[in-house]
Amino acid sequence: MVNIEPHIIIQARMGSERLPSKVMMPINGKPMIGYQIERLLNTKLPIIVATSNDSNNNRLVDYVEDLGVEVFRGSEDNVLERYYKAAKLYDATDIIRVTGDNPLIDANFILNQLATFTPASNRYYLYEGINRKLPLGMSFEMFSMEVLEEAYKNACTKSEKEHVTPYMHQNMPKNIDIVEFDTTINLPNARLTVDTLEDFELINKLIVDYKCHLSNLEEIVNLLKANNELLQINSSIHQKKWSE
Repeated sequence: MVNIEPHIIIQARMGSERLPSKVMMPINGKPMIGYQIERLLNTKLPIIVATSNDSNNNRLVDYVEDLGVEVFRGSEDNVLERYYKAAKLYDATDIIRVTGDNPLIDANFILNQLATFTPASNRYYLYEGINRKLPLGMSFEMFSMEVLEEAYKNACTKSEKEHVTPYMHQNMPKNIDIVEFDTTINLPNARLTVDTLEDFELINKLIVDYKCHLSNLEEIVNLLKANNELLQINSSIHQKKWSE
């Protein structure tokens, strides 16, 4: 078995297409990404925010650095390269990938999955699986530096470079150990990611009215199941696939 020492790398930038500057949009006076970072700090794992060199991200960088979190700046569009160089700079051997538009991601869920994950080699990729069960925005991916470097060297298409992990979950070399989460949670139709104003409206309501930034994944899922009107706030939003 291989011992893992994960670094969390959050990809975040101000130039998102559908909702620009969303990571810094305030909820109760705090930028949205601040809630995510506070929740992820509960893992006690090293955290790096990987953003781009575009000056549009300066406000984001200043805020994150004020929180005492490391920042890496790289390519605006080649997120795979940005991830690889960030991991390389901080000598990461294992990387947990999350995106800055998922403010309610649960540190306890991440730690619970790590507690039961024992990779047999350095060629692994841990994720939710093809048949998604979690609400969108509550998942993560983890992979070894060895596989990340291989993806960086071999990815060819624009979508592969923008989304970091297609090389891994497609198992392009057919020799990556793909492992799925161990969970009984099942609410795949819920959207707890922020791509649009409707998404932000839901997250804002969950934090302001229901204090979900203090809740774990199971508690949030139970709340949504008991209040279907919450799910209707952004039920019409289409989630783009990585290949679109």
